[in-house]
Amino acid sequence: MELSRIVKSLFQFISPSGNEETIAKTLKEYVVNYVDSIYQDAIGNLICTKYSKDPQTNKTIMFVAHMDEIGLMVTYIEESGYIRFTRIGGVDLMLLKGRNVKIVHGDAEILGVIGTTPIHMRRNGNNKDLEESDLWIDIGITDKEEVEKLISIGDCIVIDAPLVELPNQLISSRACDNKAGVVSLIRMLDLVKDDAVGNNIVLVFSAQEEVGLRGAKTATYSASPDVCIAVDVAHATDYPTVNKSKYGDVRIGKGPVIPVGSDLTPYIQKELKNISQNLGLDYQLVALSGCSGTDANAAQVTMAGCATGLISIPCRYMHSPVEVVSLSDIENVAQILAEFCRKK
Repeated sequence: MELSRIVKSLFQFISPSGNEETIAKTLKEYVVNYVDSIYQDAIGNLICTKYSKDPQTNKTIMFVAHMDEIGLMVTYIEESGYIRFTRIGGVDLMLLKGRNVKIVHGDAEILGVIGTTPIHMRRNGNNKDLEESDLWIDIGITDKEEVEKLISIGDCIVIDAPLVELPNQLISSRACDNKAGVVSLIRMLDLVKDDAVGNNIVLVFSAQEEVGLRGAKTATYSASPDVCIAVDVAHATDYPTVNKSKYGDVRIGKGPVIPVGSDLTPYIQKELKNISQNLGLDYQLVALSGCSGTDANAAQVTMAGCATGLISIPCRYMHSPVEVVSLSDIENVAQILAEFCRKK
């Protein structure tokens, strides 16, 4: 299984929260030969199970990586044909000015641009903080009825940003958060495909993480795991202006992040560190004084709760159209989790 090929295939799927159906369909095709059962639940999670061959096993380990991304949604069409929108998840308005976009309407993708008043025409050249009302989408049609033939209220929108291969095995793309985690779990399945794993393994490609960790909560009810490990991205801090004393020293290509914090089960995080050391793989530590804001939080407190871990892929410029991750970090996460699967 060639990692870069999977990345190029999956990273460009359009999957804002609540619109994960297309990527879920492709993920089924990737994992169908590696697992014993696959189903998609009511909220949109893709839940894949590989059963242990040991008849004495009654323990379940759940791995979860969210397949949704942040995005936009059509809210109104002006009489002049310009399109108003709102945000899905934590979108930074300052990064939207002058961007190309794709509006998804059924099977069609309509191209447009985000417009705003040029700086020359603002009083005193004021570049104040933007509001949603300062922005609109222009698809080149200035008639509401004609626009309505192409799009509808509620259609999802993403920034039209290409995947770019950078030196040193780096990839830049929108939605590295968290398609990088999704790819690492697919790669993990490939690594253990011929192994007699000691526990039942449940992989959850979760929906609606970016709008409140919703998918992980319902999936944990379904899987009822003894242990859950979430795979997500973490803020890299290896660029100018970041306060490392506050956010830690996290570098792309220097190994996965294994957080330490009060909302993560200590023995799980310790085991992830031990596995990394035994495999000779680099890893990085960050301190979490509160909630991680990942699917781990939802799994930890669902039903009676479960032992919960988190491993993260360093990511620069999170929630922007040019997020950057390392293929080597994605691979190393997969190697560590595959070894975790092999343990009893």
